[in-house]
Amino acid sequence: MHRRELLSAAGGGICLGLGGCLGRFDTDGATGTSIRTVEVESSISVAVFRWGLREGVWADRGIDLDFETAPFGRYNRQIVDGEANVGAPSAVAQLELTNKGEPLTFVAPQQNMFNRMFARADDGTIEDPTDLTDRRLGLPASLSSTTSIVHRVLVEDEYEFDIVEDTADTRAAEPPALWEFLLEGELDAVSQFSGFTIRGMADDGVKTIFDPYALWYDRTGVGVPTTAFTVRPEWLSEHADAVDDFLAGWAAALDSFGANTEAALEEFGADAGITDPDEAAVVVDLMDDGVVFGPAYYDEELVDAHWTFFELLADADEIGLGDRETTFRTQEELRG
Repeated sequence: MHRRELLSAAGGGICLGLGGCLGRFDTDGATGTSIRTVEVESSISVAVFRWGLREGVWADRGIDLDFETAPFGRYNRQIVDGEANVGAPSAVAQLELTNKGEPLTFVAPQQNMFNRMFARADDGTIEDPTDLTDRRLGLPASLSSTTSIVHRVLVEDEYEFDIVEDTADTRAAEPPALWEFLLEGELDAVSQFSGFTIRGMADDGVKTIFDPYALWYDRTGVGVPTTAFTVRPEWLSEHADAVDDFLAGWAAALDSFGANTEAALEEFGADAGITDPDEAAVVVDLMDDGVVFGPAYYDEELVDAHWTFFELLADADEIGLGDRETTFRTQEELRG
């Protein structure tokens, strides 16, 4: 197994310490708390954030949310670089940062790993990952990306098949290029993520050969985590109420987005890379089925399920495990 190499942060605008990212504001005479967060470009979560801001779900709870999108590297380092107070980067990347000495705490789940592996629909020789022996597989971004790592670990655990070592060729490329390579026959199967997973689900020309969400849900009753809301524990100790209010706003944003998915995507779908009506219909179905996002808070049962997944990554030598009790904060613990 190859350990993930984190991309370096890009761009400027870094807050000068976490204290500079959280302040007080006045709106019509009311006092509230300013919180900053950064989301990765073209994620479905971008549409949820923008819809929630439009609906005023954070303002209603006394939170002035400073929201921005950014490239993957900068988004993934938003907490450790002090650019955000609360953010939902890759959980795998944050665990690796913890291993390097960065104190971080997960306060809530965000997206489930609903990313899938696809083959061409007319290729009857490939039905699941074990059919990729001596075939060519494409992985998104790099062999050390979150999707690549999670797919590799889960496939090996379920099928005793290594999608890197047991295939004839494994090529890493950006998601748009992977589609071209698959459709042109240069690749026999691909892993995809986020909006490109949705594109695959909406395209009759390809079929799913591996669904990590379904696999993990069958095992644990919850989705496999891919992103989690993360904070510095020392900051959390002074701002637990603000974090609780932020997460309550996120819960309200999810509820409103789920109830108005079509309208929300009409307005903000392009921000999430979703512009095709068939793809929007897939998102509606996924939201109705509760696939894309986890609950807005941790409870002990969900912590147990996520910790089991982290142990699986550790057993595969992809991460090291810290202390379980300091890794998570449940809703009950936030509210003290």
